[in-house]
Amino acid sequence: MSIFLIIVIALLIIIFALYAFWLKLLKGKPGRIAGADVEKKTFEEALVVDVRWRKEYARGHAINAVNLPIKLFKNGSDVLDDYKDKDIILYCVVDVTSRNTEKLLRERGFTKLHIGDGIKQYNYGNAIYSNALLSEFKYRISASKNKQFLNLGSEILSDDEIRISPEEIDSVLDRLDRSSDIFVYSDKPELSKEVCKKLGIAGYNIINLIEPFNTKAYRNAFYNKNDYIESQDEKETATCSA
Repeated sequence: MSIFLIIVIALLIIIFALYAFWLKLLKGKPGRIAGADVEKKTFEEALVVDVRWRKEYARGHAINAVNLPIKLFKNGSDVLDDYKDKDIILYCVVDVTSRNTEKLLRERGFTKLHIGDGIKQYNYGNAIYSNALLSEFKYRISASKNKQFLNLGSEILSDDEIRISPEEIDSVLDRLDRSSDIFVYSDKPELSKEVCKKLGIAGYNIINLIEPFNTKAYRNAFYNKNDYIESQDEKETATCSA
C-alpha cells in the first residue's frame, strides 16, 4: 500500500471521527428542555438565560431570554444571586457552555437549574428585541445617551415616560424615536411581549424588562457595570465566531 493511500485513509478516518463527534455534540446530553418549550416559559415559570457572548445574543436569541455570558460567573459575579429560588434555564450553542455555567452556579448554591436546547439544536430566530433583568435594565438606562421610557403598567419610573396600555401602542408610534433606546416595562411583563415584538420588527431598539417592574425595587437595585461592559477579548472572540 502506497504512503499516499495510507494518508488518504487516515484523513478519511479522522474526518469521519470528527463528523461523528459533531453529531454527538449536536444531539447533546439527554434531559434538555426543547427549544419550543423554552420560549413558552413566562418569567413566573422560569428565568431563561443565554450564556453566549453578547454579540452572539445580539444576532439571535430566545424571545424570552436575558444574556449573561459565562465569563460573568467565571469572574464570580453575583448577578443571579437574587434569583436562586427561581427555576433557571440555561442555553448556549450545543450544551457545552450552558453545562459549564450550570456547574459554576451549583458551586454558588443554585439548585433549580435546567438546560435548554442550544441554537444549533433549535432555531430561536433573529433578535427582535433584547431583554434585561432589573439590575441590567437600570445600568443600561444610566449608560444610554438617548432614551425613551414606555410604561405599559401602573408603577411609575419617570416623569418623562410614555404611559399606555399594550392595546394603545399604535397611538404613540409617532412619539417614539427610532434613534433612541426604548425601555419597556410593566408590572405584568407578559403583556409587554407583543408590543416589544411589534416595535422590534418595525426597527425600534427595544430593551425590555423581563421581570415585573416595581418602583421601590428599581430604586434599590444595585448593579456592577463590569457585568455589562463588553471586554476587548469578548469583542474579538465574538467577531471571530461570526
